[in-house]
Amino acid sequence: MTLHVEIINPYPATTVKELLETKLLIPRKIRHFLRTKKHVLINGETINWQSPVKEGDRISLTFDTEDYPNKTIPMGDANLVKPLYEDSHIIVVNKPEGMKTHGNKPTEIALLNHVSAYCGQTCYVVHRLDMETSGAVLFAKNPFILPILNRLLEDKMIQRQYWALTEGKFQTKKTVYKDKIGRDRHDRRKRVVDPRKGQSAYTTVTRLKTFEGA
Repeated sequence: MTLHVEIINPYPATTVKELLETKLLIPRKIRHFLRTKKHVLINGETINWQSPVKEGDRISLTFDTEDYPNKTIPMGDANLVKPLYEDSHIIVVNKPEGMKTHGNKPTEIALLNHVSAYCGQTCYVVHRLDMETSGAVLFAKNPFILPILNRLLEDKMIQRQYWALTEGKFQTKKTVYKDKIGRDRHDRRKRVVDPRKGQSAYTTVTRLKTFEGA
């Protein structure tokens, strides 16, 4: 797989090295390949690793097969995919209730496999929804963009909203939960409240409507 990526730099002036390392989050090994192979162009010109990159400059990156080894998964059914948004790097699709975001076994077919068939290439899960939950799921179309999306998710630059129909009544219009979330020690696929080892989480629940008789 040879991957060509071209972007217009949205960041303030910095060096090529710092841009690739701290902004584009390219792993050290792959940055080494880009430098030794001269696979980084700024406005069509080869550059020095300490060359300045200004906001608005055109950055061209070329990745070879050894940079990102080809990952293959079984292709699913492209007809089952309902895209909500798509560009050259990402795709957002609607996951129906009853379908897994990704399989637990290499041969298991799930939404990831259907999305990969739709895009004609292996895609990568950025976040997941439980099988019983329907809604928008974000996928990366290439391994280059995946760590950037993961960082945006960690830094809360990507936010998720859930709508739920529940029994009983919320006494207040808005409730905030700050319980730490960690892996279930009995099933690593599940998440549970873990005040000792869990990661910080902040969830705001807003009551939208109360039905009569609830």
